[in-house]
Amino acid sequence: MYTKKGQVALEFLVYAGVFLLIAVSAYTLTYFTQRSEVAIRESQMFKEFGYKFQYAAIVAYRGGPGFTYDFYFDKSIDGKPFDLVYMTVGRNSNVKTVWNGTSSEYVYLYPIPLAQYEPAAGEDCFNPAAGGTSISVDKANGHILLSNEGVKDGNIVIRVHCGG
Repeated sequence: MYTKKGQVALEFLVYAGVFLLIAVSAYTLTYFTQRSEVAIRESQMFKEFGYKFQYAAIVAYRGGPGFTYDFYFDKSIDGKPFDLVYMTVGRNSNVKTVWNGTSSEYVYLYPIPLAQYEPAAGEDCFNPAAGGTSISVDKANGHILLSNEGVKDGNIVIRVHCGG
């Protein structure tokens, strides 16, 4: 009789151990799968978000001298701020966006028409940046204006204004 109870107890512990091992393995697999999917979704979301800044520069450029493009955007993504730089390096102009997501930092460059992207005078939403106009998104209050100033010294000038 006592050996039967011992055998039942031992079988119960073996089954419980196997079940626990399977449960922990399933949890671990699910956790790492979801974590990688979050990173992929964040990357896709931020990449799509940056296209509006590329589009704004293209519209301001094609609008011709005197044209101003006024646009609004979110100041943060998932409650986290991002950086925005309009830059010209050599014969290439780009919009650079940088955002610290949940698991990594995302940096994207979007090609825009070749022009000099200059900050408007007297506005406090700009930060010094090598080769470009870095915009403090928080100070710009999610609102930027791009105005085509025409040709100056052989280059088209696009003036970047903070909407405020």
